[in-house]
Amino acid sequence: MAYRRLQPSILLLRAAIPHVIWGQDAGEFYFDGPFECYDELDLQILLPPSKIQEAANLLAPSYIAMTCKEIDDDRMTVPKGYSREDYTIAFRDRPNDFTRLKLSAQPDTDSDDDSDTNSDDDSDTYSDPAYVLLISNTVFDYPLHDVVQVPLPHCPELPFPSAPAIIRLMPVHIRKWMSAGYSRQSLTFILACKAILESAIHFYFGEELDEHYDNCDQLPTSLKEMISGLNERERLYVYGHFLIGVAGGSSGDSDSDADSLDGHEPGTQLRRARL
Repeated sequence: MAYRRLQPSILLLRAAIPHVIWGQDAGEFYFDGPFECYDELDLQILLPPSKIQEAANLLAPSYIAMTCKEIDDDRMTVPKGYSREDYTIAFRDRPNDFTRLKLSAQPDTDSDDDSDTNSDDDSDTYSDPAYVLLISNTVFDYPLHDVVQVPLPHCPELPFPSAPAIIRLMPVHIRKWMSAGYSRQSLTFILACKAILESAIHFYFGEELDEHYDNCDQLPTSLKEMISGLNERERLYVYGHFLIGVAGGSSGDSDSDADSLDGHEPGTQLRRARL
């Protein structure tokens, strides 16, 4: 599946276009995050803004660029009750910093010629991403030199974001958009940031998430080093994933601010918020 799903990244790699695989696919193929991966969602790729058009040209004619109106019209066709996030809403005010591409043709499922393929290969032919979202790395301030090259079956080593970089950067963006007040744009951006942040934390601190800490000073040293550059409010979005405090104790600022991301009421300190 990885070979077909991540084919656009493979093509960019061969063309020496610097990039990093982002979003749910970073969680699925590298972080192994706590979320389900949906084939219908966009394959998100971060790259330099100067390379977005070059990447779009490289992926043509298999993929065609969509206008914002086409993106909105396409979203209207999604069946009622079926959720699909349109992350372009998060940066519609920066039209030069993203391009959404749509697969121009679907695989031929009626082909009778299977003489030189097996069942495993057949299943792979249907997993090309229907959409590819090319995003400027400046949107998330992500440094494209800070990547992890990950080997996957039938693929060259592909670039994924490092967990420490995600843990350092995403709380800053969450705080920024929380401060901006509620809007469709801010909510979408927060959802995008918190999803990859949670995946990175689960990946890097999986065992530590089940430990109980009396206070923040007892958290892993490596975590405290990662977030040393964050202000106290930004650190709350990281602390909320860990079991900190005493069961039945009074709720602290960390708990309240973390819960506000999802609209939950603060409870006891001894629990982990799903940010």
